[in-house]
Amino acid sequence: DSVFGPEPGKLHGYDGHQEIELALVKLYRVTAEERYLRLSRFFIDARGEKPSFFVEEWERRGRFSHWTQKVTALPDLAYFQAHEPVREQSVAVGHAVRAVYMYAAMADLARLTGDQSLLEACRRLWRNTTARQMYITGGIGSTHHGEAFSFDYDLPNDTVYAETCASIGLMFFASRMLQLEPKSEYADVLERALYNNVIGSMSQDGKHYF
Repeated sequence: DSVFGPEPGKLHGYDGHQEIELALVKLYRVTAEERYLRLSRFFIDARGEKPSFFVEEWERRGRFSHWTQKVTALPDLAYFQAHEPVREQSVAVGHAVRAVYMYAAMADLARLTGDQSLLEACRRLWRNTTARQMYITGGIGSTHHGEAFSFDYDLPNDTVYAETCASIGLMFFASRMLQLEPKSEYADVLERALYNNVIGSMSQDGKHYF
């Protein structure tokens, strides 16, 4: 909170892998500290704004990646769901785990703040994710290239990725949508992902994973 935020002197940016947003909401619920809720909302609101924080950081460090130790290409903003403001997004794109963790936080904030524009974005992203980019098992993120969403109805069986983490994130999203609206479709998807993907990802003895 002392580093990130909209105030002068703070970094006006956001995380590369969304998760802190929903964690901050949990921290707010435990402590009743409004600053945690405000910070979560800031990270959601700042993502996708122009100029892009990711592009500015990339240029500031000489287009060099500490991860690869070489000069890199322009960041793929869609991979980080930072290609446009979250309230304008309607298609699930990019890294699947990042996406559904962000959607879960958006749903949390919509419920706690009454933000109707966030709620409408959640509904659109839910429909696209579950009606066009989800396997019958509840798996999402069909391609191993970037552990990501692909395009509508691109759900190959022989090369399916559908990471367990993405199914857990989808369950987070579903449970929060269910708190917003008592619709059976949210519970159905939650159970489908749990019974097919999450339970199936670890052996009964807890020593092997798939």
